[in-house]
Amino acid sequence: MSKSRQTEHGDLKRMDDTRGRISVGDLVLGRLGVIYALILRDMRTRFGRSHVSYLIAIAWPFTHLIVLVSIMAFVNRLAPIGGDPVVFVTSGALAYILCLYPARAMGMALDMNRPLFLFPVVRPFDVIVARATIEFITSFIVIILSFLTALLAGVDLVPLDEFIFASGVIAIIFFSLSLGILNVVMSSIFRMWNLAFMFIMLILYATSGIFILPSSLPPGVREMMWYNPLLHAIEWMRSAYYDGYGDDMLSKLYFLAMGTGCLLLGLLGERYLRGKLLTG
Repeated sequence: MSKSRQTEHGDLKRMDDTRGRISVGDLVLGRLGVIYALILRDMRTRFGRSHVSYLIAIAWPFTHLIVLVSIMAFVNRLAPIGGDPVVFVTSGALAYILCLYPARAMGMALDMNRPLFLFPVVRPFDVIVARATIEFITSFIVIILSFLTALLAGVDLVPLDEFIFASGVIAIIFFSLSLGILNVVMSSIFRMWNLAFMFIMLILYATSGIFILPSSLPPGVREMMWYNPLLHAIEWMRSAYYDGYGDDMLSKLYFLAMGTGCLLLGLLGERYLRGKLLTG
């Protein structure tokens, strides 16, 4: 009898474990379903039901890139480091687009979706993830279009070191996500933060070395520029195209540390200021 009870107890325990695993799986699937619904709603709210509106969202950063490349190609036939100026500017502009465009859009995610928090199933982090997914998909489409356009124009944008290029893209995505999460918190605390971040973007842009070779500048200027994380993102990307590039300016550790710091601050803000995030 005792052996029979032990067997029944073991069967019940296994059934409970199975139910626990199913419930965790259902929870994950349910959360993914919420995020997917938020992605569809965000796209329809921002771009409407027409695909043309989303094409405009893609065209904006792509046009930005084309203008930068055209200016550089018109002013200089050679890049500051030698070679095709299109490669030099594109490698820097792609880092800028991938780094700051998603982070800026993520900062406005809660303001545009705050009425959804009336539904208990929707959480602030779901809205952040949904917006980040849309923005990074858009950024990757811009990158693909850039490579295709360069190919049609006879410009070789294939990096010399594909591993450095891939690691740079992953690092920039990490930094952009971290900065975007921090932006969400800051925009909920300070009403004018999104406008302030636009000015921050301009400062980062102007001191990032997209058009120039940072190592050619005076030491004092280089020292000030070194603290700009966007400069390290650009240097990381360009080091995949030019052998030995970035040895005197690039600090991968600093760039990753800045991203980690932004992520920790953003997650702490999301955890302890959740009420502020919900109400604005």
